Amino acid sequence: MPTERGFVETLGVGRAGLVEAAVLHGDGSRAIYTVADLDADPERFNERLSKFGILRDAMDRAEPVEIEFDRSDGFRPVESVKRLTRDALERPAETSVASGMVVGLSVSFEVNINPFGEASDRAMLALLTGTGVVNFVIRLQAPERHAAMAMVDIARDAQASGASVTVTFGTKNREVTQIARDDLAGASGQETEQFSAFVEEITHTPVSNLMLVAVTTAPEFVLEGNVVPLEGFTPELRNLAVVYNSPEYLLLQAALRNKLRVELMTLRPRERDDPDKQPDEPVGDEIPRNDVTGIARYAEAKPAAMSGDSKLRTEAMGKATRATYLLRGATLQHALCSASRPVWIEVNRRALDLGPDEECIEGLPSSDMRPQTIRELNLPYRAAWIGYGCFNHGVYRIQIATDRDVTVFVDGEEICLHRDKAGDTVFGHACLEGDHEIRIVFENWKCKAKFDMDVYRIR
Repeated sequence: MPTERGFVETLGVGRAGLVEAAVLHGDGSRAIYTVADLDADPERFNERLSKFGILRDAMDRAEPVEIEFDRSDGFRPVESVKRLTRDALERPAETSVASGMVVGLSVSFEVNINPFGEASDRAMLALLTGTGVVNFVIRLQAPERHAAMAMVDIARDAQASGASVTVTFGTKNREVTQIARDDLAGASGQETEQFSAFVEEITHTPVSNLMLVAVTTAPEFVLEGNVVPLEGFTPELRNLAVVYNSPEYLLLQAALRNKLRVELMTLRPRERDDPDKQPDEPVGDEIPRNDVTGIARYAEAKPAAMSGDSKLRTEAMGKATRATYLLRGATLQHALCSASRPVWIEVNRRALDLGPDEECIEGLPSSDMRPQTIRELNLPYRAAWIGYGCFNHGVYRIQIATDRDVTVFVDGEEICLHRDKAGDTVFGHACLEGDHEIRIVFENWKCKAKFDMDVYRIR
């Protein structure tokens, strides 16, 4: 007997218990199939009622059916009927794990009746990983449909908040079997890089929900107290890929608006061998291998390519060849790194560490015929600590812990000092803004003496 596959469009019961089912075939044709005499012949009542139940359930669930029928007398009476599931029943044999930020989410279906069954509805999940934008498939008609829809809900919420997710997927067709929202998702084995920078501009890219942020690197602070070493530094312009409305993006937006400094933790994406090669086009369900650098290249080069200015096109292509970094974390700082402490440009403590005569006593005779310095003799002398710093506007306290007699000068003018009840700490205050010299002079300094100093803003 012939068989056909299709979807039940309509189902009705007429006189004498005649069931008529209108079925849409895989080739687009339609036909009417019948189940006769539901209320007759009690011996086969359960069989006919079961056929009717299968057709009804298939129509309600929009699932395909396979019908075996008889062509006698010009009708198509149903001899047997089968429901064909669109569920993903087979679990992937080999799985892998990927982490990233959700930059795209879509739901689609496909009507294609064939001997291998109907394809299930699915959701496409696009993640921004350390190697670029990668697509994954979520089967929406898996046996546990509530779990499949929960996966989509998790991905949607993560996209809205800019959070990272970790997915477990089959390596053959990248079907997601597990998804977990993880704001600190791993870096997939890639090493992170930390650097400080200032935000220059924010650009929207062709990839949904993905922003491109241009930053200029800044010299790092060393030691405690925000000390900047007097060494040459060449600023570098870098691109950052960040999800719109994520916590990192909001910090970068504030940094651009208020001209603040940021400390960034990034992953460097995979570089293309050919800078002029465009991102690969996806074919069917094939996963596009667009990397973040290609997205940045497209976003920066296309507007200039439309311009008639050759110089503008050249500059844009130069920008487009810059490496793009995937942002994994951000710390918002003040423009001078700290609103409560100065940035020390230079510190001079030569007199404290070496003494006043470190270059003058060579050849000086002594009892053991060896030159001796004031440090070796531990004799008292007048010494000074000098610091050149940049201050935010405010009232600063200069706090010094020492047992020596001390005088503090700000830009050459002595300030009033106060000693605590214990007698081992002195305080001085000054209203400062911009560049200033702090000079701390010790009258009876000895080379073995020590002192601790802290400068911070109290208002």
